[in-house]
Formats: sequence, structure tokens, C-alpha cells
Amino acid sequence: TEMGTMSSAEARTCESQSNRFKGTCVRDSNCATVCQTEGFIGGNCRGFRRRCFCTRNC
Repeated sequence: TEMGTMSSAEARTCESQSNRFKGTCVRDSNCATVCQTEGFIGGNCRGFRRRCFCTRNC
């Protein structure tokens, strides 16, 4: 088997709920834009209550 270093595609992704996003999260692109202003790399709408969760590499 081949052993090597972990590539960025295999890096772990951490999530946390956005502090600045207000209201129901409908579009992932809107969520991602707000998350980027908080210093994250992106964001997604998730869950039954449609909250915005920001993502970053761990």
C-alpha cells in the first residue's frame, strides 16, 4: 500500500454555527458569504431549523 502525507482534499473540516447570520438559511451562497466575513472558508444551510453553519479546515 502507498503511504504519504495528507492532501488538502483529505483535510478534516470543522463546523460552527454562524454568529452573524440572521433569519432562516435558505441559500448556501448567502450563508457562505456571511461566514467569510467571520473568517471562515465557507458555509452551508443545515438542519430542520435551517441554520447557517460555517466551515474551516481543522
